Amino acid sequence: MTVLVPPLRPRPALARRPSIVSPAAAITATFEPEDHPGGWRIHYRLARTREMFCGAAEIHCHGQPHCELPIFEPQANALASIDLLREQCLAWIAARGQDTAGAGHLSA
Repeated sequence: MTVLVPPLRPRPALARRPSIVSPAAAITATFEPEDHPGGWRIHYRLARTREMFCGAAEIHCHGQPHCELPIFEPQANALASIDLLREQCLAWIAARGQDTAGAGHLSA
């Protein structure tokens, strides 16, 4: 027995539904990556939600991804957000360097 299925048609009710995300929340920005000693590179991505900026930074070393850190406290402007993310990333990199140095010290 063969059952015929009618062709799919767009639903006009869904097409007219207003967007749930406001235009201000849809603003996202990526910034030029920053290079740091030891082959580390940080990529920043921000999103504006209402009057605040939130986002994340991806940390790479020699082209390999290592970590993605979200911003812990949304900031009032993009520069403050980048500064906060940079501090978090540099602290993570410094801790990683200490862990690596400590591990090498223990194995010797």
